[in-house]
Amino acid sequence: MEPASARVAALLAGNPPEDRVVFPMVVADHAARLARVKVGEAATDAETLARVLHAAWQRYRYDMVMVFADTVVEAEAMGAVVEFQENDNAFLVEPPDDAGLQSADPECDGRLPMMLAATRMLKELLGDRVPLVTSIKGTFTLASFLAGMERFLGAVLDEPGTVRRYLDLAHANQTRYIAAIVRAGGIPFIGDPVASGSLISPQVFRDLALPYLARLVDEIHAHGCWAGLHICGDAMDIITDMAATGADVLSVDDIDLAEARRRLGPEVILMGNVSTQLVQGGTPGEVGEAARQCLADAGPRFILSTACDVPAGSPPENVQAIVDAARS
Repeated sequence: MEPASARVAALLAGNPPEDRVVFPMVVADHAARLARVKVGEAATDAETLARVLHAAWQRYRYDMVMVFADTVVEAEAMGAVVEFQENDNAFLVEPPDDAGLQSADPECDGRLPMMLAATRMLKELLGDRVPLVTSIKGTFTLASFLAGMERFLGAVLDEPGTVRRYLDLAHANQTRYIAAIVRAGGIPFIGDPVASGSLISPQVFRDLALPYLARLVDEIHAHGCWAGLHICGDAMDIITDMAATGADVLSVDDIDLAEARRRLGPEVILMGNVSTQLVQGGTPGEVGEAARQCLADAGPRFILSTACDVPAGSPPENVQAIVDAARS
């Protein structure tokens, strides 16, 4: 079997390998549970985060490793108040003070240096055998965290100037963070959960999320990297708009994969989308069957994955069933 980096490179080049690329999104919480480490420790300590992510990859042997702690890393670095939990993800308590709000320094502020250090450690452990991606938040999501989500979504229709201001601040921050991730040896991978069709209309996505996503993708490409984009929830009505961002890989949540493929055509690389509820509560047989259905629905230009992050308490046998489906 080819090394993971070769399989991913072949897929991106338009030559899907016989062994399908597989990338269940194992991040800090599930990896920490596997290693019997507190989630809060993995999300705040670079060495612990790198260690548990590396151990999870050694257990499952999927084709990419993602450096991800929680969704509020960048907002915290820009001044948001975040509450950490011992055995669950950190969450946003209060947005930053508007006064003097500006981009964070990725090498100094909040947990951004921790994320970069974990990226460097994993790069040293993995070398070029396995692509290493580091999660960044999409501009729309980060802007909503900076303004406060309720205020931001309420301003979308009535206060366009306010919305644009937060989007521009968020974009400036992510531009700096992208450059730092690449210097650390990672490939920036965009997640934009608040830009979901479950939260905003397709027109709002086109007007406010898509242009900034396209700019982030351009930034990533300018650094010589491929770009992945994940949007949570119902993305069916924006699936062609996701493609219009220029992202090389489109990761989708629990939507009809065959219909997504029909709308996008055969050339777009899709990623997804075994139900996370099934991964957490189903049997290995059920998970394996769902994974094989994804492979059948999506065609060869496809990365088999979970619909979103692997839930912390998922049975390891269920995650392994996804990897085994790709390898068989």
